[in-house]
Amino acid sequence: MTQSRILPGWAPDRTIACIAAAALALLQPGIDPVFLTLLTAATGLDPSDHGWIVGATQGGMAIGAILVWRGGAHLPTGAPAFAALIALAASLITPALDELATLVVARGLFGVGMGVAYTHAMSAAASQRPTGAYAAVFLVQLLLSTLVALALPAIGDRAGPAAALRLLALAPIGVLLLSLMMPAADPAQSQTSDADERAPTPARAWALAVALFCFIAGTMMVWSFSGALALAAGIDDSVIGEAVAIGSVIGALTAIALMREQSIVPLPLTGLLSAVCLLAPLALTRPGAPTLFILAIGLLNIGSTATIIRFSGLATAAGGGSPLFRRFVACVHSLGMIAGPVAGSLLSDGLGQQGLIDGALVALTGGCFALLVAASPDRLRLPRIEGVHEIIA
Repeated sequence: MTQSRILPGWAPDRTIACIAAAALALLQPGIDPVFLTLLTAATGLDPSDHGWIVGATQGGMAIGAILVWRGGAHLPTGAPAFAALIALAASLITPALDELATLVVARGLFGVGMGVAYTHAMSAAASQRPTGAYAAVFLVQLLLSTLVALALPAIGDRAGPAAALRLLALAPIGVLLLSLMMPAADPAQSQTSDADERAPTPARAWALAVALFCFIAGTMMVWSFSGALALAAGIDDSVIGEAVAIGSVIGALTAIALMREQSIVPLPLTGLLSAVCLLAPLALTRPGAPTLFILAIGLLNIGSTATIIRFSGLATAAGGGSPLFRRFVACVHSLGMIAGPVAGSLLSDGLGQQGLIDGALVALTGGCFALLVAASPDRLRLPRIEGVHEIIA
């Protein structure tokens, strides 16, 4: 990074702090299978209610993300630290709760706090080299998820599930400490007036944001039901755990490969190849074929890591440096992560496995079409989308 690209008042140590804070704030989705198992052991929660806990957490993150997107620099200076305190309190109280309603509220508050922290930190980190920043955040998140997922069960066996769950409070504590090193507001905000921040965003940027949302939603549809598909195929729990761990390592390697800012594979081809990878669990999960399931989860991690990093970075760069749109890109992550499981559940309950397959295909097809639009804005004669931007601004 050259000095000319560094904003006034911005320093490399702040970039590192933002990347670390964003990775910690996004840790929970990567360890949900282990977390939910310990939560049931500690509180007696019925496994059939796990979906409510995940939905509350992801819904809270979406609310927190929207607050930062809309509020931006107008939020109080201590908003990220206060959000981390809320998440810390919710994390510490979780093992002591034994009612579904109170657990849902606690996990929702945890999600709001982490959603605020993630969107603020990710937007700030992406102000310099967006693709590299997203790659670094997801690399750290994947590595942390792997280590925590391996360590927590052992800790739970020795000290009890409640003690293991309380250790997860280290994540919001880390976010709280790192927030003291992060800028109080988006580093580009002081250089951008409200009018400039709300300037019309190019159609290419919107198309990339739509593709990002579609691919995240499609990923979450498949990911949320991968375990159920494996169990239905008679695949052992230990194989599922091995597949998740191997997939995380593969995802981390993918993140390293994507740290460069320049694309090698054309955008539409990236979408097509990633879509094939994301659909792998639906096609390869078969009775008596554990190796194929492990392969499928590895492919899913390649596709999901590649799309979220590449499309997030490209959308941020195409946004012309607008802090508002940069926050919106980070917000899309949380929105896609709640939309995907909800849509997948509705389709699966109403139409069975075929409904889930059809929903994933529709989401990924929509994402691929958006990438075609992003790759050919001039040929398709797309205007700058002033009207849409005015609605969200």
